Amino acid sequence: MLLQSFFDPGHGFLSSVDERTVAVLAFVLFVVVGAVAEYRGDARGGTVVAALVGFVVALVLWGPPMFAEEWHYAVVVAVPVVVAFYFYRGR
Repeated sequence: MLLQSFFDPGHGFLSSVDERTVAVLAFVLFVVVGAVAEYRGDARGGTVVAALVGFVVALVLWGPPMFAEEWHYAVVVAVPVVVAFYFYRGR
């Protein structure tokens, strides 16, 4: 079910391999995208948000079902990355 709650009842946060895989891949992608945006001088967090939308769409449309159902972990990982790049910009 693609529209499940953020935290599935019955098991812990990032407790399965597929949850950790989606979170780690998303974190690496968002940090790289944010670093490139910072290098180019346009890091306001919006670039990472655009990468999040693209990542979630690609994951849901083309990812294996076991990973596609864990899309919400990409959102959880994106929030601190967006905040970090928003406040770090220009330093």
